[in-house]
This record gives sequence, structure tokens and C-alpha cells, in this order.
Amino acid sequence: MAEKSRPLWLLAMLLTLWVLAYGWSVVGAWGAPPSGEGFTRGINRVGLFLGWQAVAGLLGVATLAIGRGWPKGSGIRRVSAVPFWLALALLAGLLGFYGWAMVWA
Repeated sequence: MAEKSRPLWLLAMLLTLWVLAYGWSVVGAWGAPPSGEGFTRGINRVGLFLGWQAVAGLLGVATLAIGRGWPKGSGIRRVSAVPFWLALALLAGLLGFYGWAMVWA
């Protein structure tokens, strides 16, 4: 029984850390005062957001790896994939925006 519950506790801790990192990326970037002058004013907010999103993305990969131990179609396995897919969606959005800017700029 202890062997079966260990990955569940590990997954719960990773999901909790993911929620904290994901939330802090938004709250920290929103609440940070903008620094710099001119064109680069406020770029610190973008760096703060993307840095914490990178941490959340790494935690998302870890939750996906731990969650793959459960049977296909189970709720735990589906929940463990959510952080990974959100990180992948953000990455796809950033790359899409970059591609769009390169074509139209």
C-alpha cells in the first residue's frame, strides 16, 4: 500500500508546486513595478512571467512523467497531463506570435 501511495503523494506535491509557480508567474508579473526607460520599460515583467512559466513547465513535464504510471483513461493520469499541455500551449503561442511577427514585420 505504501508503494502505491508514494507516487500519488509525489504527484500531489508536484501539482501543488506547479499551481504555485503558475500563479506566481501571473501575480508576480502583474504586481511588479515596471523598470527601465523608453522602449524597454516594463520588460522586467515579461522576464518574470516567462521565468516562472519555465519553472511551471518543468514541473508540468515531471507531473506528466509521474502520471504515466496510472492506467490509461484514469482521472489521475488526465489531471497529471494538464500542466504539460498548458506549457505546450504557451510555447506554441509564443512561437506562433514570433513567426507571425517575422512575416508581417
